[in-house]
Amino acid sequence: MSQYTFEHLILLIGTNPLPNFVVAEYFLKQDVPVKKIWLIHSEENALQAGTDAQALNLEKLMRNRWEREKQHATLQFPLKKIPLSDVSNARRIRSDLEKMWDKLGDASSIHLNYTGGTKSMSTHVYAALKEVDAYKQRTSFSYLDARNFRLVDDDHGVLEHDLRNNVQLSFEELIGLHGFERKNEKSSSEFHEALAVFQALIENNQLEQFFQNNGYDRKLLTNQKGELADKIEQLNKKKFEQYTPNDTFMSVIAQMPEEMRLFTTERVLNETLSKKKFQKALKFFDGEWLEELVMKALMPFGDDKRITIQHNWEIQKPEWKNLAKEGFFELDVVMICGYQLIGISCTTDNTKPICKSKGFEIIHRTKQIGGEEAKSILITRLENNVRETLQQELIRDTGGSKANILVLGASDLRQEKLFTNIQRFMEKS
Repeated sequence: MSQYTFEHLILLIGTNPLPNFVVAEYFLKQDVPVKKIWLIHSEENALQAGTDAQALNLEKLMRNRWEREKQHATLQFPLKKIPLSDVSNARRIRSDLEKMWDKLGDASSIHLNYTGGTKSMSTHVYAALKEVDAYKQRTSFSYLDARNFRLVDDDHGVLEHDLRNNVQLSFEELIGLHGFERKNEKSSSEFHEALAVFQALIENNQLEQFFQNNGYDRKLLTNQKGELADKIEQLNKKKFEQYTPNDTFMSVIAQMPEEMRLFTTERVLNETLSKKKFQKALKFFDGEWLEELVMKALMPFGDDKRITIQHNWEIQKPEWKNLAKEGFFELDVVMICGYQLIGISCTTDNTKPICKSKGFEIIHRTKQIGGEEAKSILITRLENNVRETLQQELIRDTGGSKANILVLGASDLRQEKLFTNIQRFMEKS
């Protein structure tokens, strides 16, 4: 049972509603007798961007969790929303808050968590509650220490040392908070035997043989735009007249389902593949095998009930479907520890420019969805010296640290080492 008995919880809604969810979820799970949750958000106008969409996304998730079968005895829906017309203007904020004072009436106890919103927003709302005679003796305050996952009360100090033990959500719920949805459907691997060949190559320090001396060459399998071909007809057949796949490449192909083998046993391009099977084979060779090996390496995390792991999520916003070119972005592997997001990008490339581009993207996407406490991992085929340089550059260029950005290279791909490196990285704060 919580030490708190407040009936009104006030949250400040910024561009990332995750901290608001964490705080509300924690107090509700502690059986605090909350009647009303107030969402103070910025109003969209010429002066500022609005965060009303974030407030609605938060309310939707809270409804799904708490409204059904009255999971909480006192919580009322819909949640109360108070728009601020100018989050940088103290006088306007106080004027807008009058709407809330009128509705609070003779509320016996109020709690403000001032984690979300802009700095000016939290400063002025905090000050207003401190100054209103009717409420200053009945209001308590807290903030979420995102870096250390702690909830800290202004008067009583740390209330909870690691909220990841108390608050969990699924990846689908997390992206829903930001208005995203999954575009693709969950699928299972069809390449278990071929994957075992890749794993053996890595464990025996022979992976480079797959890429060298007539091994896998991505350029052979692209169309005129330099993108992976959609069908065999888009390939430049003349290039294959001078190309014979090496033994290592063929050893992987031999373990693939027969209808997806790119080359025949005579090492000739298999032109009988259907469009669908051709696309699946190319995606596997172009990097899905590495994603699947990463998933396999992460299996020991299954013993930790706080952790969930997902693979191959294509994500979009509903309004993107109406664009001339339908937009989405992909996350190769995602881990959630409680509510903390760890995004993993996998590339089989071994050149710094392409790997750096992949690094920027995964850092941007994990922060976009998981906030400042999110972590990003880039898994590559880079040599150690280049890997270390790239990690330092990504940290410098994005304002990150070794606690939230990790780059792994060719020497880190063995299953046990991969797991150990990721485990240590997750423990850093």
